[in-house]
Amino acid sequence: MRRLAVLTVSALALAGCATTTPQQGDRIAPLAVSAAECCNAQQAEITWDEWGVPHIRAGSDEALRYAYGWAQARGRPDQLLELIGTARGRGAEYWGADRLAEAQMLWTLGVPQSAEKLHAAQTPEYRAQIDAFADGINAWFAAHPESGSAEMRQVLPISGADIIGHIQRVVNLTFNGGRELAQAQRLIASAAAEPGEAGSNGWAIAPSRSASGNAMLLMNPHLPWDGIYTWFEGHHVSPGQNAYGVSLIGQPFPSIMFNEQLGWTHTVNVLDNADIYLFDLAEGGYRIGNEVLPFETETVSLKVRGEGGAMTTRELPIRRTSQGPVIGMANGKAVVVKIAGLGEADHARTFDQYAAMAKADSRAEFEQALAQMQLPMFNVIYADRAGEILYVSNGLTPVRAKGDAAFWAAPVDGSDPANLWSAYRPYSELVRVANPPSGFVQNANEPGYTATLPVVTGPQDYPQDYPVPSLDGRPQHSLELLLADKSISLDEMIAYAHDTRFTMADNLLDDLIAAARRSDDATAMRAGEVLAGWDRRHDAESRGAALFALWAFGFLQNGGDPYERKWSFDDPDAFPEGIDDAKEPAAVAALVGAAQMLEKAGAPLDVPWGVVARTPDGKGGTLPSNLGIGQFGAFRPAYFAPKVDGTGLEFLGGTGWVAAIEFAQQPRARAILPYGNFAAPPEWVRDQHGLYATGQLREVNYAEDSLAGKIRETEAITVPAD
Repeated sequence: MRRLAVLTVSALALAGCATTTPQQGDRIAPLAVSAAECCNAQQAEITWDEWGVPHIRAGSDEALRYAYGWAQARGRPDQLLELIGTARGRGAEYWGADRLAEAQMLWTLGVPQSAEKLHAAQTPEYRAQIDAFADGINAWFAAHPESGSAEMRQVLPISGADIIGHIQRVVNLTFNGGRELAQAQRLIASAAAEPGEAGSNGWAIAPSRSASGNAMLLMNPHLPWDGIYTWFEGHHVSPGQNAYGVSLIGQPFPSIMFNEQLGWTHTVNVLDNADIYLFDLAEGGYRIGNEVLPFETETVSLKVRGEGGAMTTRELPIRRTSQGPVIGMANGKAVVVKIAGLGEADHARTFDQYAAMAKADSRAEFEQALAQMQLPMFNVIYADRAGEILYVSNGLTPVRAKGDAAFWAAPVDGSDPANLWSAYRPYSELVRVANPPSGFVQNANEPGYTATLPVVTGPQDYPQDYPVPSLDGRPQHSLELLLADKSISLDEMIAYAHDTRFTMADNLLDDLIAAARRSDDATAMRAGEVLAGWDRRHDAESRGAALFALWAFGFLQNGGDPYERKWSFDDPDAFPEGIDDAKEPAAVAALVGAAQMLEKAGAPLDVPWGVVARTPDGKGGTLPSNLGIGQFGAFRPAYFAPKVDGTGLEFLGGTGWVAAIEFAQQPRARAILPYGNFAAPPEWVRDQHGLYATGQLREVNYAEDSLAGKIRETEAITVPAD
């Protein structure tokens, strides 16, 4: 690791990072040019705009990553250090016994132990860049000892291996294996919570469906608004690179981005590449077929901070099988979770692959980069200036000898050798749609066969353990919007990204109103009339949306398909419709329950949506919202849960980064990141919460003159030599 940098700053920074505002009309040099003009290979300049976005110009990729680490540490110091310290598996040592279970799981799964090995497996070029990112974090804290809390600063210094460990925790454990880990823990103790929700929308529109004749891309991930899920926005310019996008906090490279040539976004795919195994035990080990194999064993000593800082030590015995670690016992069997890519040096060069994707000059070159298979999961939705579009259900997909999707969704017998896997399918066997006749690809977290309509691929083209087709309200909404417009402008795409229809209401409401009117229950009849007058939208002023949402929570809580006409892949654009007659009494009962919940809270049945569904205002309060609930077909969703007291809905996250890009000769882009890059924003950072709550985007300062009048601070940084 480099020695800590001595920061070389501009006159602005020497004055205490004072604010500067160029006069309107001042020409700002093109960033792609000024990277070379302003900086040698050891220099970088961070220009912060009015939204708190760092525009980084650097003389080399290594200096660029260094400056990005500096920027992330400045924006979210405590959060960044906490995430790194957690991924080290030392959370209990730093912050107490309530972090012990988390640390034990990380060590059991091998994340801290593998960090150095995976760091060494990086190519020299990208290992140097990852190290530079870590050094930039350290340099910020060295130059600003007042930044962050003492509680978190004990994690310092950060290494490149720490960054790799953090990425393993985020991508492989949380996104890739989170569902199976939660399922396994429920199997062991019946006490584990579900993992955090993670969903997204993504569109790519070809010139044939674009009003301007230019391809367009919609980025729209929906994640919780805290912890590992927090986005950090930035503009990255170095020789040969001019990229704009977001990364999850603690990552050194944007994971969804665009440049002059191309762009891509991710959604979480329906991809089963983690499995739960149950192994029979035998004296001396575990059984596979007729053979008894010894466990690989390790004992880890974990420090635990107690009252007053006193340390105790807990010994953690770890047993591993050929398929992964034992995380517990259930019904006398060892419970093992195998997660594709976890700890595997051959599939750990994530940012090497991202860089190759960003440097591609064509869709073919982009797919060559994807074929490196260094990213264990995530759908990829791509568009470029040449007008090509692409959808890929990307990821490490196991080669399995038998079993369909339902078989592998449940725990499987690890003692049967036919159930074990060790290899992955090549890129050529992934679900993929390129340049379809429809002129669009999309995904809203459904299996990728409906990436476009008419469909061009289906489950018959893939192995039996691939996901079966399914379609719920949000992908239905996505497809309806795209199918209804043959010539989409950038402004229209942005409007569609903020569409407030509840498609589940379109599908079910007529039957529900009719059933309520036939009921002899006065409350059901009153509620039915409120829904009859509702506009079926979740605008802040919509009256009836709250009643509908509470009804839907109650009606769907027992699971199962509520529809009379069910969706089928054989007729994919015939969307579900009507309430199954057998479920009509339950639907009416749920409507009565929803109405009573509102009345108990003292709210009218037609209470406006924005009264009960509110989003943060950035100042400790809330704002009325026009975000809906994706489960019920909202295309612009938040994660809302009914409050226990019935007084409204609790906001948990959801739609965060939204970006719309048109690949004209110079990309046109508008975006929003409602919570911004700063945990404690400086006074010069403009707040985005109000724009977000009302469904607006801001201009992205990407073009050469777009920063005129918008610069608020500039920092010049020198990267120390090795």
